[in-house]
Amino acid sequence: MCGRFTLRNLDNLETKYGSTDFEASYNIGPGQKLLALTDKLQSIEWGFTPYWADKPFNLVNARIETLTEKPSFSNSNRCLIPTDGWYEWRKSGENKIPYFHHLNGDVFFFGGVFGGYRGKVGCAIVTTEAVESLKPIHERMPLIISKQHFQNWLNGDDINCEDTFSAKSIVHHTVSKHVNNPQHNDPKCVFPTKEIEEPDESLFE
Repeated sequence: MCGRFTLRNLDNLETKYGSTDFEASYNIGPGQKLLALTDKLQSIEWGFTPYWADKPFNLVNARIETLTEKPSFSNSNRCLIPTDGWYEWRKSGENKIPYFHHLNGDVFFFGGVFGGYRGKVGCAIVTTEAVESLKPIHERMPLIISKQHFQNWLNGDDINCEDTFSAKSIVHHTVSKHVNNPQHNDPKCVFPTKEIEEPDESLFE
């Protein structure tokens, strides 16, 4: 799944797709605004509700395996969601250890779907099975769309998930629980940390 991500560098995006009122963020969460590329770059709320719903669903993820089968997304449109990294939590006993996944600072794009609900547009991030190197952290990950497949995705064409990007490019590291609070939006969210904190041996010298 994907429940939190970053978009810190907007310069290249705005140069290529036009300026927006979006502010760079180290901790974008459900219910907040994110950027979505359709025929233009625009701000959309993260949380999808089908047009036919009686009340808000606020779905944040959509599985690629059932995207065309689920009634919730039957009349949705597709979009691309720019990012430069996402967070995932690995269960370790009763604890959950946060990890930051990224492509060494490069901006890339999640596959997304969006639609209107009572005049309000919202979106969900599409997920797929995690690549082998990431499965020890979480079994799911965002669907990453490479540039050569942008138009195919936006057109609603079938996408071979294994061909959309190079899994070897993804790197990850643990971060502190500072990121757990969705109100925290600063560089400390992405700072690397040790998975298991060890005592400073110099204290015992």
